[in-house]
Amino acid sequence: MRDAAVRRSLARVEREPDLAPPGWTLHSVRPQTVEFWQGDKQRNHARSNYRATDAGWEGELLWP
Repeated sequence: MRDAAVRRSLARVEREPDLAPPGWTLHSVRPQTVEFWQGDKQRNHARSNYRATDAGWEGELLWP
């Protein structure tokens, strides 16, 4: 979905060259791991880690 949106945007910039400033640069980030913390009022935070694999994302609970 993101790649299709980038292609559409680039096509539009090619059709309308004044749309983007001359120094415009596209940066793309493709994470390999992501860690989430879910806060708790008693500071018993839940931590989850997700890793990118060939089959998709695999998750694991780090804490508790």
